[in-house]
Amino acid sequence: MFDKAWNPAPEILFSHSANDLIDNAGHVSVIVTNYNYEEYITECLDSILNQTHKALSLVVIDDDSRKDSSVEKILEWMEENKDRFFSIKLLKNIINQGPSASRNTAIQHCPSDTIFIMDADNTIMTTAIAKLHDCLQRSDAQGVYCQIVEFGDRNQIGSADLWDVERMYRNNYVDIMAMMKKSAWAQVGGFSHIEEGWEDYDFWLKFIDQGIDMVFLPEILCRYRVHGVSRTAIEAHKSHYDLEIIMKYRHPGQPKVEEYK
Repeated sequence: MFDKAWNPAPEILFSHSANDLIDNAGHVSVIVTNYNYEEYITECLDSILNQTHKALSLVVIDDDSRKDSSVEKILEWMEENKDRFFSIKLLKNIINQGPSASRNTAIQHCPSDTIFIMDADNTIMTTAIAKLHDCLQRSDAQGVYCQIVEFGDRNQIGSADLWDVERMYRNNYVDIMAMMKKSAWAQVGGFSHIEEGWEDYDFWLKFIDQGIDMVFLPEILCRYRVHGVSRTAIEAHKSHYDLEIIMKYRHPGQPKVEEYK
């Protein structure tokens, strides 16, 4: 389903697993995508290292970075901190694949049934994984997301709110920094590449198409960095009209709201 001729297998630059067994019910894999984020990657990884949730694995995928030394930084960090994680791995695309294919590849390599996704320029609060996992366990939903705070070139609270099908079809207000069951990701066919962006929005609309429910944890647990090369700064309004048409074409069926109540 996810193997494509133009999506070659990544190189495995680092891999380490603990010898002791782990309870998979509490096991969470954090997926980090990196592309020339040498300036931010250590802060991102440190925020994962300092999580209060103990049963963690980490999969970092580099999307063929060539403009900086972020891969070397990640390798050094992993060697120093590998014993914190049940499993830790660094993958590297041999050609640039974009965020959607990179995330799909990384998720295929994660060893747990529950995953959390983030980009290498963002960070999470120390209790983020623990609180999101607890919320997911106590709900009937397949995924959980929280409120975010933007920092860097723009400082403000995010726009996350209760999961509402009608509102989501009008615009996206759920960041990809979310925890979900790996089975839900597989059910929707993973992430799809969308030219000019909006892959995250398309991913959530596929959840709605499949009747997969998400739950909102109204607490600031994730930090989204806005900077000159972030996707928000570059593509927030770029090709907006064309992307709206693409979304309507990809998701033509307005869901029956009563099905989600």
